[in-house]
Parts: sequence; C-alpha cells; structure tokens
Amino acid sequence: MKEKYNARVIRIQKLVPTIILLTLIFLFAFAITQGFDTTAIVSIGNLTSAPGETVTAPIFINNVETYGSGTMSITYDPVVVHVTDVSSGPDSTVTAWNVDNTIGVVKISAWNMQGVTGDIIFANVTFKAVRNAGSTSLNLSIIKLRDYFDPPNDILTTIKNGSFSILRPSAPFLIHGYVFYDSDTACNNSCVSITNANTRRKWSAKTNHNYNYYQLVLASGFDVIKDEILQFEVTGPDGKLSNITNHTVTRDEINKGGIYNFNITLKLLNIFDTGSGTYPSISGVHIGNFTPKHDIEVHQIYTYPCAGTGGHSERVIFRDSETGEEKINASWNGYQSDYHTITISPPVNLLKKHIYNYKIITGSYPQIIHNQTYENDDGIITCSSFIDANGRSYNNWIPAIKME
Repeated sequence: MKEKYNARVIRIQKLVPTIILLTLIFLFAFAITQGFDTTAIVSIGNLTSAPGETVTAPIFINNVETYGSGTMSITYDPVVVHVTDVSSGPDSTVTAWNVDNTIGVVKISAWNMQGVTGDIIFANVTFKAVRNAGSTSLNLSIIKLRDYFDPPNDILTTIKNGSFSILRPSAPFLIHGYVFYDSDTACNNSCVSITNANTRRKWSAKTNHNYNYYQLVLASGFDVIKDEILQFEVTGPDGKLSNITNHTVTRDEINKGGIYNFNITLKLLNIFDTGSGTYPSISGVHIGNFTPKHDIEVHQIYTYPCAGTGGHSERVIFRDSETGEEKINASWNGYQSDYHTITISPPVNLLKKHIYNYKIITGSYPQIIHNQTYENDDGIITCSSFIDANGRSYNNWIPAIKME
C-alpha cells in the first residue's frame, strides 16, 4: 500500500514542471496577443484660415506600438485648399511625398528605423487657402502602417478625419430704426432685443431715454447670413405694449451692410399666458382645445419648466376645430439656447372666439395647471386628455404655456 502511494507521489512530482511550463506558455501567449490587439488612432484636426493664408497641421498617430513605417494619403477639395509642403515629425522621417492639387490628394511615406511607441506626429502638412470662402473635409486613408519588426506586422488603426474652413473677414452689419406707438407718436426708451431664429443667438439693441431710435451692430457672415430670420421683440418702457416681428435677411441687405430704418409700431400685448403651474409633473401628450378672447399672432410658445429641470414642449400642433386645417405644427430644436421656447415661423394668427384643437407633446418636467379648464382675460384652454410617459390617463392636466 505504501509503495503504491509513493509511486503516485513520484508521478505527480514529475508532472509539476510540465504544468508550470504550460502555464508560462499560456501567459506569454496571452500577453503577446494583448499587445497585438492595440489599435492606433490616426487623425488630423479641424483647421481654419483666412483667405490666402497657410496653416501647418500635424497628422497624429496616437497609441501606436513599435511604429516602423507607413504610407497614407489625404484627399480634399482643391477649389478650397492646396497642399504646399510636407515635413517630418520628431519621431517620424518623411521619405517621400507627392501632391496633386488638381484632383486634391497628397500621398506621404515616412518611417522610424528604431521603432517608437506612444503618441507621435507622422508628418506635418502645410495647407493654403486658395479662395475667399469655403470648406472641405480632410479625409485620411491608410495605405500601409507597420511596426519595425522583421518581417513587419500591420498596425491596426482607427481614423479620425478633419476639415479645412476659410473664414471671411467679418464686415459690420448695422440694424437701426425707430419705435412708435400705435398713434404714430415716438416711443422713447423702448426695449429692443433681436434674436437670430436660426442660431438662437440673442442681442439687445442700444436705445435712449430721450429718443425712440434703436441701433445694433452685428458681424456679417458670423452673426448673420443671407436667408436667416431675425426676430425683433420690442416692448414699451412700461411693458404694456409690445411687438414681435420676424424679418428674413436678403442678399441685398448683406451687400449693403445692414437693415436700415426698420421701424416698429407697438401694439397691445398680443399674448395668452397661463402663468406658472405646479407639481406633480411628468412628460406626456396633452390634448384639448383653446379659444382666444382676442386675435393672437403667435410667434413663439414658451413652456414653463419645473425648477431645476429641462421641462419643455417637444411638439405643438393646433388645428381649426371646424375645418380641421392645421394652423401650427412646430417642433423643439433640442437642448440649446432658450430650449423652453418653440419658434413659430412664419407667425400664425389665432382668431378671436375661434376654437382650436391642440396636441402638445412635452419632455422632462413641465409645470402643470391641475384643472380641466383655465381661463383669463386673453382666452380659455381646456384639457380633454393627458396621457403621461407611463401610460396613465388624466383629464385635468393643462401644460403651463405662454403664446406670444
């Protein structure tokens, strides 16, 4: 019995070196495999230039392991930009480069004879802007990228393309005019704000306590371009009179450098405002009807958000209850600038004592009027149904909104 036990022990002892060797081979193979799985990132940036200027930009190779040599190309729009030079980086020597500025391509070869690991500059490329304005993508293509071993191995890569844009020198764009009351008398010390409805950028015009003149200077080509819509929002000094007017910028105005003598007449406040609401709140679909007590020209619809939330309306639809004609169908532009407001362009007239069916789809946590009907001096709004994001249904949830 003892002899059998000793024989088993001897056999196990003989197997130990083999087990250790197999374990080491497995660990070594795993380590090598992990190394070969490294992916290098080849990229070029987003470049800008004034007309006629040159910009030199690096082609980066990040997270590369034992870089040895490579050949790659960049394609571009030769109407916008030309390549004028290519130079080496600190860890990569350019051996050859060829450019064709007729079709828009440059081909570059480079190497490092010792092999280098980490983040390197493959080559520096010099671009020249050849027109007054325009942009083009800079598209990289890897022809080959290899390590320095013999024989060399291909390096796995991910590409991040760039762009080249020519920025025209901005010229001043002057907007000015006069503000009047409905009686054609001057309205001094008015408040004039102008919003680019396309970019949602907003500015306050200069006014004066003693005059009804307003003025704003923007940068043509930067703040405003042809066919963009400028929204003029003007209120009197006491806040009781207002006017919201949209204006589409024309090519002639761009060429002349501004919008001159754009006069504005104030009217009685043309709004419907439920005022703020309360919790509880949740997003969902509101359906009901609205009857204005006077004509309302709707330029925008604001949704009151619950404090600390992104409450907003994602889509607003109003239809004539008699004809079914769609009067408003506007959507949210995402979380940018004044994201609680949806712009109605062109503006829509909702008529006095006319019934309109509405469908308002909300997001996040808007404030809620927890009644089936809400009425004030400007109109009546009712809730037919509200289905929240969890599928629960109510008939006394009205979204807190302001239409103006």
